[in-house]
Amino acid sequence: MEELKKGDIIAEEYEIVNLLSQGSFGKVFLGRSQSKKIEVAIKIEKNEVAHLNSLQKEVRILKQLEGIAQIPSVLWNGYYKGMDIIIFNMLGKDLIYYFHKFKHFSYQCICNIAIQMIEILELIHKKNIIHRDLKPENILGSPNSSKIYLIDFGISKDLEQNKKSRDKLSFIGTTRYASLAAHLGVEQNKKDDLESLGYILIFFINQTLPWMNIDKDDVYRIEKIGQMKEEITLEQLCNGLPSAILKYMKYVKQLQSKQKPDYQSLKSLFMNENQISNNGLIFDWNKKDFQEQKQKSSKSLKSLNNIQNTKSQINNRNKKHFQSISNIQRESQVKISSKKNCSTFGQKESSDERSNSIKQVSNQKSIFVDYSISYEQTKVSKISQYRQKSQKSIFGKIHQKSQQLKESSIIPIQSEQQLYEMEESDLELKYNLLHYTSVYYNYKNPIQEFKVVQFS
Repeated sequence: MEELKKGDIIAEEYEIVNLLSQGSFGKVFLGRSQSKKIEVAIKIEKNEVAHLNSLQKEVRILKQLEGIAQIPSVLWNGYYKGMDIIIFNMLGKDLIYYFHKFKHFSYQCICNIAIQMIEILELIHKKNIIHRDLKPENILGSPNSSKIYLIDFGISKDLEQNKKSRDKLSFIGTTRYASLAAHLGVEQNKKDDLESLGYILIFFINQTLPWMNIDKDDVYRIEKIGQMKEEITLEQLCNGLPSAILKYMKYVKQLQSKQKPDYQSLKSLFMNENQISNNGLIFDWNKKDFQEQKQKSSKSLKSLNNIQNTKSQINNRNKKHFQSISNIQRESQVKISSKKNCSTFGQKESSDERSNSIKQVSNQKSIFVDYSISYEQTKVSKISQYRQKSQKSIFGKIHQKSQQLKESSIIPIQSEQQLYEMEESDLELKYNLLHYTSVYYNYKNPIQEFKVVQFS
């Protein structure tokens, strides 16, 4: 009989990738579906136990359990190279893998394991199936799923069949987690699956069990472990553990072999103590990814809020500055209109006095605006230089125009004076508009530079 090797293709669909694990009954390979492009688990039976037909028994059990979401589905079953093979959907890694990776499990994670395992056992027990080999290696979890899965039903039993029992049964299960009934050779029942689950939970909390110190090579190891399980009190076994564990073990131990367990009460022990609900259970192997995503979204939200706050501050600052500029414009227009009214009623001022008043008002405005909007001394100097150049250019043009008017004798002197007054009024308006345009231009650029620094 040939061995399976990497690259073998089963049923013209499933390719062998590598070996995942092996036990006393068989081996499990990682495979890949060529058409569906998904990973699968390929389980084969060892030649030494082929006569037991454990894979065919497992197939029958799994068909009875169809519809339970946390039980593997059979994708293909048959013979290849003379070996009986089952191919399942890939559900994740076993809990021992995660336990070694994280060194321990949080109590919340252990409570979540207890809750979901009790639910799974309740579902399979309703179909009169008992697992008889509960251990962390047969419980799978995935970082991409909030559920755990129960696998390996090779030595499971249908309670409706094979009701006849001999005086004493051979030990069946895994010694570390098997129930006391398995050591005593008594027919196992639903309560025994729950007892095995209790030992798993204690192991996850304490990272050990009292009988783990017995040498694996000891020929009487199974009997010694059974004796310890029988003699140890529950208070000793659960010493220092949360009260839910002790209450759980006390309830399970007092159950009769034919008595139906109260699964809901057992779940409530862990739900109440950990203050969690059935929805959104998080395990240690996917909690890290969950926290990283939460931190990323929190950072993104915080960054967005900072950007919005900064924009809001800039907008408020802009609003205040534009309001101050608007107020100055209104004050200037009021003063100009008052001057026009005064000239209309014959209250004239000399050109020197008008020029001085314009300069004084302009200086006052410039000091106020420059102070309110500038944030660097260089920006203030640019505004002043631009203002001086603009002032010289406009005054030069007005002076040139007035000289041309004076040289011509077409316009009377009185009209010439009125024209000069109008030109002065226009000069002040043009000067103010030019001044505010300059201020706004130099005011706008630093804000743009500030935006680039903050958000680029």
